[in-house]
Amino acid sequence: MSLSHLATTTIPSATAGNNPLHRIKSVQPRVHVSKRVSYTTCEKKQKKDGSDVNHVVDRRNVLLGLGGMCSATATMGSQGMSALGAPLAVPDLSKCHLASDGETKINCCPPYSTANIIDFQPPSSREPMRVRKPAHLLTPFEVERFEAAITAMKNLKPDDPWSYMQQATIHCTFCNGAFDQAGTKTLLQIHGSWFFLPWHRYYLYFWERILGKLINDDTFAIPYWNWDTPQGMKMPKIYTNEKSTLHDGTRDKNHLSAVLDYKYAYNDPNPVGPEVDEVIMANMCQIDRMFKESKHHPALFMGKPLRAGQPVPTNASGSCENLHNMMHQWVGPPVSPYYNMGNFYTAARDTIFFGHHGNVDRMWDLYNKFRGGKPEFKDHDWLESEFVFYDENRQVVKVKVKDCLTPEQLRFSYQTQKLPWTDIGRKCKKVKAAKKRSAGGDELKLIPVSEFGSQTRNVNTEIIRAIVKRPKISRTKNQKEDASEVLFIRGVDVPGGAAARFDVYVTKPIQGFMAPDLGELAGSFVKIPHGHHFSHHSKHKASLELGITRLLEDIEAEDSETLVVTIVPRHGKATIEGIDIELFDHDDDD
Repeated sequence: MSLSHLATTTIPSATAGNNPLHRIKSVQPRVHVSKRVSYTTCEKKQKKDGSDVNHVVDRRNVLLGLGGMCSATATMGSQGMSALGAPLAVPDLSKCHLASDGETKINCCPPYSTANIIDFQPPSSREPMRVRKPAHLLTPFEVERFEAAITAMKNLKPDDPWSYMQQATIHCTFCNGAFDQAGTKTLLQIHGSWFFLPWHRYYLYFWERILGKLINDDTFAIPYWNWDTPQGMKMPKIYTNEKSTLHDGTRDKNHLSAVLDYKYAYNDPNPVGPEVDEVIMANMCQIDRMFKESKHHPALFMGKPLRAGQPVPTNASGSCENLHNMMHQWVGPPVSPYYNMGNFYTAARDTIFFGHHGNVDRMWDLYNKFRGGKPEFKDHDWLESEFVFYDENRQVVKVKVKDCLTPEQLRFSYQTQKLPWTDIGRKCKKVKAAKKRSAGGDELKLIPVSEFGSQTRNVNTEIIRAIVKRPKISRTKNQKEDASEVLFIRGVDVPGGAAARFDVYVTKPIQGFMAPDLGELAGSFVKIPHGHHFSHHSKHKASLELGITRLLEDIEAEDSETLVVTIVPRHGKATIEGIDIELFDHDDDD
């Protein structure tokens, strides 16, 4: 399905989808995992003739992404978990403990320590469909109803699970380490993995239904901030009215009427004059590429898999979550501790959080339709994983990922809007070509570039450039359909709970040199400040994974044996251990 059909095509709800990917060293025919021998890196495997079997790595090793199967086996085994992984289970509500915001201990526990947990029953098809609209298109009456619902929530007693602060605290509970995973000593964290999108979908779902119950409206739907379209690339006015209950005084006042820039880092100046149109175009090009590069590789969009008993690394986010992080930083204050929107601990205290995440959820819905309605993973550990929420009937309910794969399963939808970024590919190429021509004589001022090397390098104030070898050049269209080319930034480490951002650019080398032009933006590492730490287990570093298959077409680098990868520090401090490029077999069931 092409991007240009997303806004008008209806896709039926599905219950099966693609397998996760396995790493390969060359493009090979698709083979289902169930039809191949699975090998781990914990022990050497050999063919019957005695030769090494090294062309396939067990898909579980890749999906762990957390130090390999060997360390995961040790971690799980010591906690009574299966080395093969398992779905997340509901935590023991009686064992909530203090969470952390940096060095400060905070209480994010729900106002109940025991509950009669019941299984969630998806809403009946007889229920009215709740239709979410863009925030900037709400009618005065709809704004009034939204404000009335928020006011009613804010007027509840502080210890009421429905109250505004208790609902906001849910985000801290599951993002700052208030619970351990069931039966383990591993902190429960839903960010930075494939749980980011389904957990937040349920979070908004119950928040929306509680608000509707408070104003006795079973059709009430929350608005979404559609920051992916030019009209929505500003803070919606319904949130900036100082007399409204939707207002929050902690936001960056410099951005109340500014145009949103996806490349924003703290304290960057706002775009002005001709820059505004350039920024809007660049934003849409980034959305377009995010969808195209990740179409066959859901982990690039959704985030890496996480099994029960496995600690989440500091960042295993997909491209959707990384983009989402930037919006948090742009809305929140530019100074530490970045309350409210700019910090995990307090983010949901600002009502715009739910408008922002409404659009994040909509991005997942559009991505699902772009892929033809197939669930991104049909992995048992994903589909059967469980979360717990307080619902609109004042019950604590256990929900499963498999029951929220589409908005329609939960009886809500997003009002159809024109998506200008779905047909922007050619315009993006023209803009890049014009910039290249305008460089003029600068192309002669070449900069020497060498390999990354074996030493950890600081991403602080200096730009890092490295020549990186590609696994295969000049791939055919069919080969690209079978495997994605992925750029890895290995061993990313950010100290403590600090905020950080660095951008990654790719270009072709010129006999071991590069032009002053950085090349094309492949993606960014964006970390929201938070206090979630990993004292319960050994530290695991992150890796940033960026699809570059379409990017290489755009910069006409498909026949280049090497690429120049440039890391540009934007904010905070980080270290990286290496850069490389690999091919990932799609292993689709198409």
